[in-house]
Amino acid sequence: MGPFDRFNDRAKRVLALAQDEAIRFNHNYIGAEHLLLGLVREGEGVAARVLDSLGVELSKVRAAVEFMIGRGDATTSPSEITLTPRVKMIIELATDEARKLGHSHVGTEHLLLGIVREGESVASAALQSLGVKLETVRHQVIAALGREASGPAPGPSVATRLYTASSLERLDDAAKRVLALAQNEAFGCGHTWIGTDHLLLGLMSANGTVSQRVLGELGVTLDRARETVSKAEAPGVEWQMPGVGLTPRAVRLVEAADRLAGAGAIRPECLLLAYAADWDAAGSKILAAFGATPAAIRDLVNKFNQPG
Repeated sequence: MGPFDRFNDRAKRVLALAQDEAIRFNHNYIGAEHLLLGLVREGEGVAARVLDSLGVELSKVRAAVEFMIGRGDATTSPSEITLTPRVKMIIELATDEARKLGHSHVGTEHLLLGIVREGESVASAALQSLGVKLETVRHQVIAALGREASGPAPGPSVATRLYTASSLERLDDAAKRVLALAQNEAFGCGHTWIGTDHLLLGLMSANGTVSQRVLGELGVTLDRARETVSKAEAPGVEWQMPGVGLTPRAVRLVEAADRLAGAGAIRPECLLLAYAADWDAAGSKILAAFGATPAAIRDLVNKFNQPG
């Protein structure tokens, strides 16, 4: 299989746009900087949307690239243009990112993750010169993928592989979304397990939920929590699967949420309340570091669940 066989249509278009940018600069190669310009120009993929949300504009990237490496002296033609070794490495990293995320294709999001992971190219320097942190780019891509995977009927990426059919039926759509986001957070940290800390990040990322409102009221911030989670060491895991496993502590947390839900569906706030019942879990320690207490969590969940 060739290096581009797994590229989807948008990723292939990015390569064509990258070549066009190389020609524009009179360069006889496609470097990471041209790839970044192609991602911005493509305009519709996950990478373009993330870069736009971070204020990365085509004109600014072009100006940064020209400042750093300048333009070539002579015009060039498409037949003369080759990929640099660094871009070949980025494509390999993008393919690996797709594999880790369980994706069968390489899209614009994976190419951007490849640029960030390589970290030493002109493209990375251009982003940083615009005030964009590479780690922020990575987290934004993972979050965007989580939102795309969190429609009203989430696919089998997490829930159907982790739980029995009866347990799955007890999770409402928002809780399923939390699990999908937790898996993406785990991948974003380079972890091959989902712990109570990743589940907490999933709760913080699940827009429009009571749990997110409670955590916001408690002053728990996503970026600071991610810093702590990214440094975590691997615990034992249960339910081994390709690329990810659920820790025993996380299993117990979900089981506790099931009990707290009673006869109703398991909602995200049930998962959050389960932390209050297990204050020694990794996720609970993060909450405690922000000054949260089990009593405060319970009170706020009750407050936000009040009708009207």
